Amino acid sequence: MDKLVRRVIESTDTFRELLILYLVVVLAGAAVFCVAEQKPFWDSLWWAVVTAMTVGYGDFAPVTVAGRIAGMVVMHVVPLFIIPLIIVRLLTTFVKDQNQFTHAEQERIMADLARIKKALNIPD
Repeated sequence: MDKLVRRVIESTDTFRELLILYLVVVLAGAAVFCVAEQKPFWDSLWWAVVTAMTVGYGDFAPVTVAGRIAGMVVMHVVPLFIIPLIIVRLLTTFVKDQNQFTHAEQERIMADLARIKKALNIPD
């Protein structure tokens, strides 16, 4: 499970990857809705986008089990996972941690710790 979570986090490092993930979820939901509900693809895509953005106009609603499952997946994956990931990527892009150590500072701290350990006879 840890590997899966790490892999998901690493595969969503850029906005491009997040956009692809969003499009895959919306297009897959639209495709399932299209087939299950026997609706035109453009109507199904409209339904998937409206559902993903939690607007829910109600002009289309799934009545089949497969359509409802697609709706539940889209309703949960986009607002609970994809949108928060996009927000986090935006924040990390624009917000700079003023307390973050530079590489040189980290190296200096590590060297100081090594000297302290040596002076106190603490093994590595």
